[in-house]
Amino acid sequence: GQVAPITGMEIGYAIPIGSAFLIDIGASMFQGAAKLEFHGDDDNEAETDSETTNFNSTTADVSFKIDDLVNYYIAPTLVLSDTSSLYLKVGLTEADVTVSGDITTPGNLSGTTWAMGTRTVLSSGIFIKTEAGYTDYNAISAVGLGNNISSNNNYSADPTVAFGTVSLGFRF
Repeated sequence: GQVAPITGMEIGYAIPIGSAFLIDIGASMFQGAAKLEFHGDDDNEAETDSETTNFNSTTADVSFKIDDLVNYYIAPTLVLSDTSSLYLKVGLTEADVTVSGDITTPGNLSGTTWAMGTRTVLSSGIFIKTEAGYTDYNAISAVGLGNNISSNNNYSADPTVAFGTVSLGFRF
């Protein structure tokens, strides 16, 4: 597992449908990074076309860095009272992927986010929002470029992110 603190912002609009139901649509953007790392081992050997080569651990280290998350969502919302609501959210989430090491660069991540949460509005217009959910991303993979890491070496990750948030906002 990996823990990464992030900060972000969100903009959305709630469309009322009757007295007890809303459809909330919006987008959020988060800054902060998570890093997945693999450290080479001096004792590991990798096959090349003509010979076996011992790779140096400092040059065989690789990492995937995931950052700049963007989420577009729709959230059916049940109004519980004049000041509180409960929602379910589904959205499309994308994140940038960068790599370091002698490996190919994979495509960026995309996935589906599922969450549920509450929103409580104070009389001043400030609201407190809590949310728990997860994002199931597509798999990413890379292969060695053949300089310090054999082109026979494959690296992959299939990230799923579980999260919890507490947010403060202002209702206009």
